[in-house]
Amino acid sequence: MRRYNIVHQLTVSRTDIASCGNGLGLVRSFRVLAILTTVAFDIWSLSVNCVSCVDHRRLSADVSSTYTPNGLTWTHSGSGVPNMMQRISIVSTMFLHAWLCTQSLYAQATVDHEGAALVASAVSSIDDYHRGAETIDSVIRVVYFHPSDREPLAEWRDRLSRIIADVSDFYRTGLRRFGINDRGFQFENSTNGYVFHLVRGLLPASEYQYDSGTTIERELRVALHGKINFEREHVLVIHGLCHREKDGRYVFNAPYYGSGSQRRGICHAADCELLDPLLLTARDRKIVYTEHYYRRQEQTVALFNTWYLGGIAHELGHGLGLPHDAGGPWERDQHLTALMGSGNQHYREERWGGNRPAFLSLGSTLRLLSHPLVTNSSRGRFADADMTLEGMKFSSEGQSLKLVGKIESEIPAYAVIAYLWRPPKWPGNPQNDHRSVSYPASVLENRFELLVDQFQSGDHRLRLSTLQCNGAATNFDFHLHVDEDSEPNIVQLNSDWLVAQAESAVLSGAANAGSLVSAEAIAKATTDDAKGKLQVLSELLTPPTPIELASTDAKTVHLSDASWVTATVGWRDVARNHFDREKRHRNSIYLELKGKFYAKGLYAHSKSAYVFDLQSRWKKFTATIGLRDGASQQGSAIFVVRGDGNILYQSPVLREGQSADICIDVADVKKLELVADGAEGHIHNSWAIWAVPRLLR
Repeated sequence: MRRYNIVHQLTVSRTDIASCGNGLGLVRSFRVLAILTTVAFDIWSLSVNCVSCVDHRRLSADVSSTYTPNGLTWTHSGSGVPNMMQRISIVSTMFLHAWLCTQSLYAQATVDHEGAALVASAVSSIDDYHRGAETIDSVIRVVYFHPSDREPLAEWRDRLSRIIADVSDFYRTGLRRFGINDRGFQFENSTNGYVFHLVRGLLPASEYQYDSGTTIERELRVALHGKINFEREHVLVIHGLCHREKDGRYVFNAPYYGSGSQRRGICHAADCELLDPLLLTARDRKIVYTEHYYRRQEQTVALFNTWYLGGIAHELGHGLGLPHDAGGPWERDQHLTALMGSGNQHYREERWGGNRPAFLSLGSTLRLLSHPLVTNSSRGRFADADMTLEGMKFSSEGQSLKLVGKIESEIPAYAVIAYLWRPPKWPGNPQNDHRSVSYPASVLENRFELLVDQFQSGDHRLRLSTLQCNGAATNFDFHLHVDEDSEPNIVQLNSDWLVAQAESAVLSGAANAGSLVSAEAIAKATTDDAKGKLQVLSELLTPPTPIELASTDAKTVHLSDASWVTATVGWRDVARNHFDREKRHRNSIYLELKGKFYAKGLYAHSKSAYVFDLQSRWKKFTATIGLRDGASQQGSAIFVVRGDGNILYQSPVLREGQSADICIDVADVKKLELVADGAEGHIHNSWAIWAVPRLLR
């Protein structure tokens, strides 16, 4: 009996593959197809010439691929002698597999020489910082949560093992795109495979919803006390909060979000019995489901897995501290989709024929390089960033925006990233940044220089993030206005930077804070908003004596400058002319409504009440009311003005982006009370503002 036994290898260059993927290199696309066809013909010819009198059941054929620095090396091997149908099957399988492999390689291996050089510089700085530090065994902990009245979903453990392996491989492959072959983060495992912490909730399924993340985290802290330290570890929570209705529709009630830093992180995602990397090619099956964002969604099981597996990978990124990032200009031109942009809806889609597969952007890669899960070092992990930017300046270079600066810090900075995006409306929620374009640059000898371009006319948000070798990142936010001629407002940016410097100095208690908010510094500010913000900061350092409403002869008084009888707020501390100063809970300390800065106002997060003694000496009360810019859509507030216990005014329900101007007769009122409360039975994100609250005679 004669048999065939062949090994055929094919290497396709990364350049050829990239051209096939973006549809621009038609000649190279045909070249790849021609090579694949040639290989198929070779196998066909060899199999035809073999003796056919064999036991066809012994036929075997394997197709495999290996990613190499030069591209894709594809290997086909077989034994036995195939009949006609088996020859057709071999060739078809080989051709399809090889083509899908080229697309998969394109998704993660598109050449970025500048990016690779930037990563190499970052790795050098990070390695220098951690050299000699104790090696730690840092892992991501995985929790499977299910309600009290339901068991975990079918085959959850096996499916979750495949999901974790696939997501881990995605990140590892993303790092390898820039030559990081010996790094990656690990999930908790044992000799029996991945370790999952199973937790039964205290409540039935009907009591858990999309916004139950905080409630569930409290339960997890109690249930896993002594097993997981939520203050010092990174945790992925998969929720078995999915059920199937009688009509076949799946319903999800799981939290789906994440947040974290180098210190700690937690992210939530949903499970489903049809969630499995093995089903990423199930284009012939359908699923219908309902969840927080979709009342009814019908799609293939393949696309469903792309979305929901991508969602796990995306939220895990947030849990590790990654912000939204749609990639750099060059990356966006490659017909790919950054995972931390909208890539959660394109994850592994090359497996079922999608044409914009997800990838790990250069910006996300740079941030992960210093993460303790990658460095396996805790050196400086829990230290404060404690860094300052010196000599930063914005300037124009053609139609590009140039940023230069110097970073001073005990913990070295290795890179900076500028993120630029346009909110759907201005000012918009700063968290609505999925389309932010990233512009990274190296920090060399504590200095950096980068260019930002490709902006349109209108208002943009610009965020500058400095990355430090201990995994920390510090953000500075700016308002970038671009005119009809695509010219950025440099004067405004430099003015905003002066304010940002002063704010950082005042809030951190820096020795030079006083000089940055002195009368001379305020006078030199180039915009009215900058002058007003510097004045607010100056009064934080040296609070003026409150005005006594019962004795002053002034014709007009701002209540934020007046003495009150009592004052309470629903979050943190009462404040005059600014917001709560706890950095992790704010976008800025300034009072802003619909993009307008107010130098005078009362911080009034619900439930709040300010009481003033008027002594019947005033005639009118005026104010602008609303929720601060950046408040979540979850937030709402109702404002009430009472005079001597009687309701003089009650607002409609106000949400982020809404405001109202009020003017109320307060003649003969002895006691004035300003109240703000949540409108829907809770005070979450009810960031109320009484802007320019004035009394007039």
